[in-house]
Amino acid sequence: MTPSPWPKSDRASIEAFYGTHRLGLDGTPSASWQRENLVLLQTPFPLRLSWEPATTVNRVRCHRRVADSLDRVLRAVLASYATVEAVRAARVDLFGGVYQFRRISGKKALSFHSWGAAIDLDPDRNPLGSPWVANTGMLEKVVIDAFDAEGWRWGGRFKRPDPMHFEAVSG
Repeated sequence: MTPSPWPKSDRASIEAFYGTHRLGLDGTPSASWQRENLVLLQTPFPLRLSWEPATTVNRVRCHRRVADSLDRVLRAVLASYATVEAVRAARVDLFGGVYQFRRISGKKALSFHSWGAAIDLDPDRNPLGSPWVANTGMLEKVVIDAFDAEGWRWGGRFKRPDPMHFEAVSG
């Protein structure tokens, strides 16, 4: 595993690296924060919305500081599978989101999705709370390795496993 170029997971380090949310009147990040920090990343293969698989997206909204890394990860995934059809057959194109301002499930702390610094893949077969098991239809090791190569932290290694989840944060 490559040493992480990402900030530590405490709130001060996250805000120093990704920026402090300035909230609008509705309690969500202000338009200026979003404009200054979020970019649209063209994906190297179409992603299907996991909750609506008939809908595909070719761009995801992520933090500007993770865009190049996420692009390299997705390109490495495509290279590992060789074709878009093989990516789709492996269900790696089932996308559960990148930027979404919200709390960590069951906790008060903000999710790294709130900074556009996390992505969920194939949530149905990699659910929160389920330990990752190779060769069972869960994400394949080549996907995990692609994120590891960029220093992303994988939720499959959490105390409460979240194998769909990858985040650009260390420790």
